[in-house]
Amino acid sequence: MRRTICLILLALASVFSFAQSGSPESLYERGMDAITGVGPSRNDLDGIEYFRRSADLGYGPAQIALAYYYETGTFVPGDQSRALDLYRKAAAQGDPLASWLAGRRYFLGGGSPRDWDAAQKWLKPAAQQNNPFGAYYLGRVMADRDYIKAPALYKIAAEQGLPQAQYFYAKTLKDGRGIPRDRFNAYVWFTIALDAHYTIAGTDLSEIEGDLTLAQISDAKARARDLEQTVIRAVNSRGCTGWNGEFDEYPTVPPPKLQRFCH
Repeated sequence: MRRTICLILLALASVFSFAQSGSPESLYERGMDAITGVGPSRNDLDGIEYFRRSADLGYGPAQIALAYYYETGTFVPGDQSRALDLYRKAAAQGDPLASWLAGRRYFLGGGSPRDWDAAQKWLKPAAQQNNPFGAYYLGRVMADRDYIKAPALYKIAAEQGLPQAQYFYAKTLKDGRGIPRDRFNAYVWFTIALDAHYTIAGTDLSEIEGDLTLAQISDAKARARDLEQTVIRAVNSRGCTGWNGEFDEYPTVPPPKLQRFCH
């Protein structure tokens, strides 16, 4: 009797283990293991196949990972329409990463018509969740559509360490576009952007130095150093950082290895 019970339990455990291995979450994790080399060996094509199987089961993170390969044409033929469809499916589940990536595709066009209405629609949920990339892209959209809303969106991203957002937030302060003109704080944010190697900020700094006293410039630099510490902590805490193109004027899609920190 005891032997029979043990055999039944072993059979149930085997069935449970098989079910787990075929779950969308498990397939996604096996895909991540394959592309990072965890386990027997690294195999990107195996990883893509695991992502595909998981995505077919409706798992958002796998849909975004698979979309990366279609968008960039890495290991598979590029297919912008397929990538956008996958981003939208994941975004419909409330994923802010998918939301800003879908909005980004509509904002940039390329492989699909540029559609600012759609860009605004998909970027908005990410910005509402304080996602820095969603807020920044939405700020770029609103700068031309409803410029009064752009500064607050830039600031969300600026305070989380995006130098391109720091630069554009500083420009709104410098020009008084959608926000009261404030050359002192413009100098602060241009300095932070320049320190983050967003080099075009240097020209704007030179332009407004003549509007400030030496004492104000000294105070602005001190304020910038203090804020930089907060910004650095924000970048480290969100974890979604460290890929080529992250700090471009138009940030690129993060690779699957980093995407788990971006949801």
